[in-house]
Amino acid sequence: MTRPRAGTLGLSPTQLVIALTVLGGALRFATLNVSSIELDESATMILVHRGFSGMLSHLTSSESAPPLYYVLVWIWTKVFGAGAIGFRSFSALVGTATIPVMYSAGREISPRTGVWAALLTTVSPSMYFFSQEARAYALLVLFSAAAFVYWQRALKQPSSRHLAMWAVMSSLALLTHYFAAFMFLPETLVLAMRLDRRRMLAPAGAVVLVGLALVPLAASQRADGKTNWIEELSLPRRVAESMKTFTVGIYGPLVLFALVVAVALAAGAVMLVWRRGDDRERNGARNAAIVAGVSLGLPLVLAVTHLVDVYDGRNVLASWIPLAVLVAAGLGSERAARSGALLGGALCAICVAMIVAANAVGDYQRDDWRGVARTLGTPTTARLLVAEAHASRPLSIYMRSLSGVSATLPRVTEVDFVALRHLRTVGPPQAAVVPTSPPPGFRLVGVTRRETFAISHFVAARPTAPTLASLTQLGANRAIGQMTIEAFLQR
Repeated sequence: MTRPRAGTLGLSPTQLVIALTVLGGALRFATLNVSSIELDESATMILVHRGFSGMLSHLTSSESAPPLYYVLVWIWTKVFGAGAIGFRSFSALVGTATIPVMYSAGREISPRTGVWAALLTTVSPSMYFFSQEARAYALLVLFSAAAFVYWQRALKQPSSRHLAMWAVMSSLALLTHYFAAFMFLPETLVLAMRLDRRRMLAPAGAVVLVGLALVPLAASQRADGKTNWIEELSLPRRVAESMKTFTVGIYGPLVLFALVVAVALAAGAVMLVWRRGDDRERNGARNAAIVAGVSLGLPLVLAVTHLVDVYDGRNVLASWIPLAVLVAAGLGSERAARSGALLGGALCAICVAMIVAANAVGDYQRDDWRGVARTLGTPTTARLLVAEAHASRPLSIYMRSLSGVSATLPRVTEVDFVALRHLRTVGPPQAAVVPTSPPPGFRLVGVTRRETFAISHFVAARPTAPTLASLTQLGANRAIGQMTIEAFLQR
């Protein structure tokens, strides 16, 4: 067997991974508050601000995920605070911890593969993005990656400990996100085909019992229709979004060009392991490819057949793990070290460029509700704000005294329309468009335009009650992307 070589700059693989973990942690924590809290994050913050029992009782109506992440982040915020940094720091820590876990996943193939897997995790725009989001995705990746490590070890040495740890990590992943089941299924299938099936009954059965216990909650959340928006989007667009998520991240400039180049580089790495890899490298890559293919293919088949259509790039994020290991196996192929280094260097350069752009250019950051709140300022009298549906949730993080309104609107002297720029799957963002035609009884006093949002201001000479129909008509006229509007009052 070839002895592991020293890493780059004379460092051992372990030293390299420690350095990458420190670098990844610094990158994630240093930029935690660059972008604003967005809509989905605000839902987490509002939910976790409740008492523990109140949080659990509102989980069904507020979220479409299992409870583990919310329980852990509720505890975390009691120690580190419930502000934006307090919430996001939990995901940042989890995302940082994923780096050495991904090294372990790649290390099951070779030390070189492990270092490349850790490096890809460090600079991945998606791993960076979700490590700064107050949602469950970073935790899903961590537990799924740990389960993948023990699954690989169980294939080599099917000890009771490896199988038990695989079951524990798979259960934790499933308690974090339902889509963890799509990683568990191919892993179980491969283990059952290669090991004594009787040894699989206890560990696999334990995970199945956890899944069955979650069925009532999942059914209740599904019945509420919170995921209906996914099916309303075209499936080809969602597939394209998932490809973008796995390679160049959620947001970024020149995304189509970067996506094509990144996919080509990743494909080149896969070709390296098939053509130049030794038996161990090819076998490890083959195992990763099976898990990646099935974990992506199953939800896609369910979506195509309309049995359960919740295919979305975020939901299938755990499939990034075996894909990253597959690419790392090619980049770290012992007999293609120079070619792997060139491909990997180019791929990492693209990833770093996307992260830098997302921090430097407002258009490629999260929706800027913080900027909206600062621009609106503190009102001198009650005013109506009109924005896309549920906008009051993220705005309430930065503004006080927001309240919903009924069909009969109150008398006010100011109405403000708020619109965000619209991000597209490919191409530059579409600029925010707000109405300039006033509601009856009001007049336009000005339009404020920023890189990521626009606000049109209307005032009335005396308190006037606009109709919801008039506001809806103005909002539907390309004011806020032809989306459902929400009108709410700020005092």
